[in-house]
Amino acid sequence: MDRAPQTGRSAIVVLMKNWVAIAQAHGLNLSARELDRIAQPLDALEETFRPLMQQLTPDAEPDLELHLGEDGE
Repeated sequence: MDRAPQTGRSAIVVLMKNWVAIAQAHGLNLSARELDRIAQPLDALEETFRPLMQQLTPDAEPDLELHLGEDGE
């Protein structure tokens, strides 16, 4: 099967999440004040981690399991 030539590059595209819209889409019956109180810390966390995400390479895979030593540390 023929394919289009690939450049050998890939990109990780990251968009800011609209936490208020996500909460409303999940049916959370919260006031605008409550939604803002929840969304602001989530926005701050996302802003903090965004530069770190830019350092990820396409070959890096997320750790989906927590591996603890025998002593729980």
